[in-house]
Amino acid sequence: MTEVKFKWMPHHEGAVPPAGQGGRISTYNVALEGWRRGLNLEFYGVFEEETKLKLRYSLSSSERKHHFQLSMGDKVTQEAFDICADKDLTKQYLSQANVPVPEGKVFTKKSTLNEIGDYADKLNYPVVLKPTDGNAGKGVFANVQSRDNLLELVKHVQNDLGYNDIIVEKFVQGNEYRIVVIGERVLGAMIRRPASVLCDGKHTISQLIKIKNKERILNPHMTSRLIRIDREVIDLLSRSGYTLNSIPKKGTRVYLRTKSNLSSGGDSIDTTDDLTPELKQIAIDAGKAIPGLAHFGVDMIVDLERNTGTILEVNTRPGLGGHLFPVIGKPRDFASEIIDFYFPETKSVERSPLFFDFDTVVELIKTQQVSKVGVKNAPLGDFYGKEILVMGKFQHTQFLSWVYKQALSHELHGNIEYLKDGTVRIRVMGTNRKQIESFKQRCIQDSNHAKIEDIRVTEWNKPIKIGFEVIGAASNKLHSNEISKVAIERERLTKEKSRLLEKFEHLQNQHTWRYMEMLKRYAKNVLE
Repeated sequence: MTEVKFKWMPHHEGAVPPAGQGGRISTYNVALEGWRRGLNLEFYGVFEEETKLKLRYSLSSSERKHHFQLSMGDKVTQEAFDICADKDLTKQYLSQANVPVPEGKVFTKKSTLNEIGDYADKLNYPVVLKPTDGNAGKGVFANVQSRDNLLELVKHVQNDLGYNDIIVEKFVQGNEYRIVVIGERVLGAMIRRPASVLCDGKHTISQLIKIKNKERILNPHMTSRLIRIDREVIDLLSRSGYTLNSIPKKGTRVYLRTKSNLSSGGDSIDTTDDLTPELKQIAIDAGKAIPGLAHFGVDMIVDLERNTGTILEVNTRPGLGGHLFPVIGKPRDFASEIIDFYFPETKSVERSPLFFDFDTVVELIKTQQVSKVGVKNAPLGDFYGKEILVMGKFQHTQFLSWVYKQALSHELHGNIEYLKDGTVRIRVMGTNRKQIESFKQRCIQDSNHAKIEDIRVTEWNKPIKIGFEVIGAASNKLHSNEISKVAIERERLTKEKSRLLEKFEHLQNQHTWRYMEMLKRYAKNVLE
């Protein structure tokens, strides 16, 4: 039994490289959407806190240019960013606008434990403890049940995690929704479910975890967010009466963690259709309460029975991964919505099916080999694609190299790969049908590097990386050969450059006086 219902949006399938997964998934997908519409794309690095290099990017058209960090564009003002970075200040703005927030109070490092405990006692337990300037859920402890537990957590947050100012607030019952808003329009929502497995009555819990992890790897937002078996998992199973070797009844959901963090194996579930007009309005009002907040995300505790919501946080850079690639439910293309918002003139542009080499972009900037990288503009137009399977006997490296050169000469994008059964698979895409047909015929007719026994051609309409690449082990060999050739040529050119410089300096020393005399005579004639 499987419970993972993840489905690709067609224009994303196979188009999210490793560097565009996990923490950079918002950056990559917004940049990709703009680039695919013909916008100019440039990446660059900036230092935060002097030592942290962060990836930023800009998109531009002939009319305008905008800068972005993660999912946030420059229509979100610095004032809005600063307000949302301070949880207590955010609550003040929301309260003044009559947006519902949980009752709470800020305590500094100078506050005594007794003061904190006495305030929590007045609120009545359970309560929530969190730092005023934390992010990504770090240092947040919900549903704290007692004074003793609270004070231990306060010491942990301030002394071990290094946060000075904290907030103690009333715990609000309900489900936590993450909602994304642009202007006065709610784009969608999701909830996070703690790591769990749905039992089938056949497999052990340990086996179900392995099965689920294999499925999570296929989701670009969950690839590195697998369920890890640790002490917390084992202890929670024990309290529920299970072990890793238990085989619970079919249909039983067994929870493995109490927190719903996606990073520890939680599931993202699309809940956009659950939102009522009243709940949407609360989210929209939160944005109106903060000046300069053009688009944002909110964390809202929702009570569906009462149709009420309470805002916990407002985020200027909401993560889009759980919405673009939910584990369960309909994917929501927020990246497209953001580009529509910043570049409305591109709404009617036909999206290119190509994607760019984000892995190399990140590596170049991360290692500071360059300060910025401009990505070659995406070709636009009607694309046609073919998958060509070639069976026969090949001179491997020579055939790969020959196909590679043919693809480039025909201005096609795609890749070539040797499959385990010896078949060569070629995928190509371009805007010229005749070029694709010509390329196909050249592949069939090549007799110097292959003895072709059979060839099968089918349509290909999935995304392909811009340019042409060799995939797999053969790629390394071919790439190595090409690098060697380039290195040899570079060495030759370096020597030639040195030789010419020496010759020039020699001529300059020998004949400078002649040129000076000629210039003097010329100047004299001109002046006369």
